[in-house]
Amino acid sequence: MFRYLAGRYDRKNIGRSLTRQKRIKHRAIPFRFDDSFALRTIPEAEKFFEPLGAAVPLVEEAGRVVFTSDIQSDDEKNNEFGCLIADSGSKGHALVVFHHWYARRRYPAFSKFFASRGITVVEATLPFHFDRASDEFSEEKLLNADLGMTVGSLRQAVLDGRKIVRWLHAQGYSEISVVGMCIGGLIAGLIASYEHKVGKAVLMVAPDGLADMVWTGETFRRLRDRLGSSISLEELRNAWRLLDLRKNLWELSRPGLDLMFVVGKNDKIVRPEVSGGLVDDLRACNLSPQMVRLNCGHSSVGMFPYNIIAARRVLRFLKETPTLAELWEMRGFRYDFSETQMKPTRWSWLSSAALRKRLDS
Repeated sequence: MFRYLAGRYDRKNIGRSLTRQKRIKHRAIPFRFDDSFALRTIPEAEKFFEPLGAAVPLVEEAGRVVFTSDIQSDDEKNNEFGCLIADSGSKGHALVVFHHWYARRRYPAFSKFFASRGITVVEATLPFHFDRASDEFSEEKLLNADLGMTVGSLRQAVLDGRKIVRWLHAQGYSEISVVGMCIGGLIAGLIASYEHKVGKAVLMVAPDGLADMVWTGETFRRLRDRLGSSISLEELRNAWRLLDLRKNLWELSRPGLDLMFVVGKNDKIVRPEVSGGLVDDLRACNLSPQMVRLNCGHSSVGMFPYNIIAARRVLRFLKETPTLAELWEMRGFRYDFSETQMKPTRWSWLSSAALRKRLDS
């Protein structure tokens, strides 16, 4: 039943996305290829994603902080970005969350869940979204057929994210993690690659690379039409190679970084057949990234019960030693671990008898 409901939910969201694209067709950004960015190579990526300014906020108040972006675009509203903060009351762990493309609302339940469990949550704002949008078409500037504009916008997102991480580090947080959904997951992965203050990264229904997602995802049909007549898939991969996590494998495999991937088996946007290569590459490097495969699609990863499963697994990943209260709360929660590559943690070896003894004490 849940699988049927998830499929219906995903189809509904795909339909909405295609309808929106049809509605804004007259404002769609046409294909453009800029040689200046295409000549960049992967060894230059570290410099390309290097922060340009100090991590000093313009506004800092309870539940909110505002920064100036390192990249200044033509849209003045986009040059400052605000973050919402769900404070846990502890400086032990902070989690930076990156939302999906064309997000219309944030993730308040997600933030509340983790803040109540001792992890401060900072919700970032991607370029041209929420209060960074000047009109209803602004989000189009983040991902479009102008290849150079897309690279510039996603570079801005990475630099913004690194600024948040560096600010949190200056605030005294001992652990900093990142999590992202879809394109937000791609951005979180790039930040984790180059920002060594990040110790853990969770990529939820996120693509390995931008080109393959656009070429195969159901919601990108119109964008693909604008690209397909002018460029091949291989050329697009080459143009957007700085945004390909597999090309950044050396950085992602750095010591001190733990990775978790949450994927939907029936994802029609970030298809499993074009998004699993990074995990295989990491395992070939003798690393053990955690993998959670859910029996749902793309958007439905955020609906019950898949959102609960994902949240519990992410909590376990972020907190290697959950409190006894958290273990007790999860006692009746069932999940098929046969589809999950588990990384052993200190608490996972407790026997059920030992656990009951500790809970009863």
